[in-house]
Amino acid sequence: MSRMFVTAYESALNFRSAPERLPDNRIGSLHLLQPVEVIEQANQEYVQCRAEIEGKTMTGFAARNFLRPPTTPHREALLAAVHREYMRFNRGLGQEHVKPFSGYVGEMWKALGIRLDGTDRDQPWSAVAISFMVRNAGPEYAKFAFKSAHSKFVYAAIRARRREDHSHPFWGCRLHEAQPQVGDIVVRDNPEFAPQVDFDVAEKLQSYRSHSDIIVHIDSEKQQAVAVGGNVGNSVGIALYDLTPGDFLASTKHTFALLRNITDGVDAL
Repeated sequence: MSRMFVTAYESALNFRSAPERLPDNRIGSLHLLQPVEVIEQANQEYVQCRAEIEGKTMTGFAARNFLRPPTTPHREALLAAVHREYMRFNRGLGQEHVKPFSGYVGEMWKALGIRLDGTDRDQPWSAVAISFMVRNAGPEYAKFAFKSAHSKFVYAAIRARRREDHSHPFWGCRLHEAQPQVGDIVVRDNPEFAPQVDFDVAEKLQSYRSHSDIIVHIDSEKQQAVAVGGNVGNSVGIALYDLTPGDFLASTKHTFALLRNITDGVDAL
């Protein structure tokens, strides 16, 4: 038996009682990043697997095209932390200012020693969420620059690569330098605030308004990087980034940097 993970992001993945698509054989839903235990290949399209559905372990069938094999261990640890928050915020439906979700935002702020929660709606918490998820991914991420501003940990990651500091969990890269992978962090500028930021600016400045999300799936067919972040639609939700035909991040949507996850070693850049 092998573990695989759900990649469906536009809608839930149907969990069926038989390895075929029929209107009356759906027995549950599987969601983005959810793990399943594959028992066997049922046919060309479906695998038989075990999964947790509404708190119960069930056996059924899922479409193989919407499952991926595991990546490296420490990347999977980060993705598991992302999955916990994504599900805790009801897959992007739980709003920051409504209980219990406001309290979850409060937990994120508390981890940084700051007494705020989701009812403090004039306080952006997207970087706080990234810091919280990275912190909960394990000791390999202990040297991340846990901050309430994306610019701080982006600057730290760029400097870590420049110094070839292998103790830092992320290295900051220009968009053309590395293809994004699950477990990397994608960074974009916030054009509503000055200065206008690109990689050259981020390499020098530690303070500016920006946003980042953790990449959870690469959809080469649709040329999209699927990511999850905080304060996305006032929740923990999905953000989509454009890819070039070569599966590098495009500079659309003000995207300017990739923080490459190096917790399992540095590959060629």
